Amino acid sequence: MTNPADIPPPLPWEQRGKNIGTLPGGYAGYTGTLRNICEHTATRHPTSQSLVTWLRNNYKLTPGSAEGKENFLRKGGILEYTNGLLYLTKQASRWYETHDDGILIALLHSRVQFVGELLAELRTQPRSTEELRQAAKALGLNWDSKAQVQRRRGWLQSAKLIEPIGSGRLAITDAGRDLLAKLIVHTPNSESEHSRPQFPPKPQSSSTPSSPPKTTSSTTVPESDESPAENALSPAEALAREIRDAATNSKSPDRLEIAVRDALRFLGFDAEKLGGSGKTDVLATAPLGKNDSFTVAIDAKTVGSGSLGDHQVDWVTLEEHRRQHNADYSMLVGPNPSGQRLMSRAIDKSVAVLSTEQLADLCIQHAEAPLSLQDYRALFEVGGAVDTTPTSRAAEDLGRLRNLAVELCEKLAERTGAFGPLTASQLMVMIEQPDKPSSEQEIQQTLDTLASPLAGAVQGTASTGYVLATAPRVIQQRLKQLGEQIAS
Repeated sequence: MTNPADIPPPLPWEQRGKNIGTLPGGYAGYTGTLRNICEHTATRHPTSQSLVTWLRNNYKLTPGSAEGKENFLRKGGILEYTNGLLYLTKQASRWYETHDDGILIALLHSRVQFVGELLAELRTQPRSTEELRQAAKALGLNWDSKAQVQRRRGWLQSAKLIEPIGSGRLAITDAGRDLLAKLIVHTPNSESEHSRPQFPPKPQSSSTPSSPPKTTSSTTVPESDESPAENALSPAEALAREIRDAATNSKSPDRLEIAVRDALRFLGFDAEKLGGSGKTDVLATAPLGKNDSFTVAIDAKTVGSGSLGDHQVDWVTLEEHRRQHNADYSMLVGPNPSGQRLMSRAIDKSVAVLSTEQLADLCIQHAEAPLSLQDYRALFEVGGAVDTTPTSRAAEDLGRLRNLAVELCEKLAERTGAFGPLTASQLMVMIEQPDKPSSEQEIQQTLDTLASPLAGAVQGTASTGYVLATAPRVIQQRLKQLGEQIAS
């Protein structure tokens, strides 16, 4: 547990930096790389230039990237100048000596916006990076991409204060809650930096039960510890909540059937609710052309107790539904499907079993990373408990490619003025990708996509290099209009 005496007070919000730097090592390795840098600094006391050279040689960085990291370490309060040499600051030395990553994150929080604030957003429930970007927007940080959220994620995850929990969401850990209780965070309604400390509430007498603070806004809200922004659900969140609520409403089984139908439509399927004697509850079709289209007969089971067992499933009827509708696959959806017998029968009958919680998570994931119908085919192909890992990986790959496209545009905007058009090989050594480095071929493919007449984001060729073709807001307008016309 971090000692409160080791936590520096945050600078006023407007004086804290909007951007945060990264270090080599990926989401799990920022702090380890920083420890190596601090060890080198503590023993050698290098000059600024010699540290840049050391970073270049040890981590294969470009000159500009190494200089940027050295600059971030000073602005972040980790390194400081004394007589022309670099030393660890007091707080950085304390972190280096104690191995308490809470000290490091508290230090970054005191200098950089939306570090402790990101932790606070996860206090009530896990969130996706897009939801966190929207939360940052409410604090005046109008980031066009999720890159800055991902960078903060790297620091918090490597410090084990947050963790990924699947479906593209992040959750706070016990260590994160402990640190958050000791931080002063900024909120949209903060009058000053010290107006809302996140200390635990004072104990109340046993005769007076504690209650969460009331949220004040222009809309009357029941007593809740959520902010108005947290209460305003996105369409995907509203759909996920309906799936979870309907799953145990056994008095209205149609409610879950409608929610499942809506979920499949949200994922891109042509889905209709049938129900009635001899018919499946939901029939979903993936219209992928003559040879690749497929159809799924889905039975949705509500269970008041919250757990679906084998005795509640009519396996003969499921087989009849698949034959009647000439479906390629059969699926059973219900709350917490459990029991060895249920899963054994599902495997034997080639029925994919998907929990309502998994379906809700798929909707949340799809809102952030919309996958193709072919990507979702893996959900139905194998009988028994559905493994959503392949779709999670596909979503992560899509998000990574989007981040790559954004960073390529950023580098073209920053560097071509000085260096001229840049090729894929030149860009490969400039970009920073903490999770999974891209190959030159992947970078070239991304540039080809950005250079297509429809996107029009960059211009150039593979041999001569590329430059940004227009302002980012124009690129956004072109892609938005394309999407709207296709949807209409």
